[in-house]
Amino acid sequence: MRYLTYFTEDRHRLDITNSWLGEEKIYYDGQLVSRHSSLFGSMHEFMVVENEAEACYRILIEYKWPLRIGFDIFRNGKALLLS
Repeated sequence: MRYLTYFTEDRHRLDITNSWLGEEKIYYDGQLVSRHSSLFGSMHEFMVVENEAEACYRILIEYKWPLRIGFDIFRNGKALLLS
């Protein structure tokens, strides 16, 4: 199930999915870049090349009150999306 699709300033696409069994997957421009199994959320970190430079992404997925899922997306330490 897709939870979130986010487009960066450079039009790169991040897709966050999760299965009923708690398998979280992160796709960057359609390519799987991170996978974790979790019941209560986890931290995903991966590196990609954008405009001939490395970019470090950190995505935190966690359950928030009341009964919702939160996503925090960081690129090179700068917040892109905070929930």
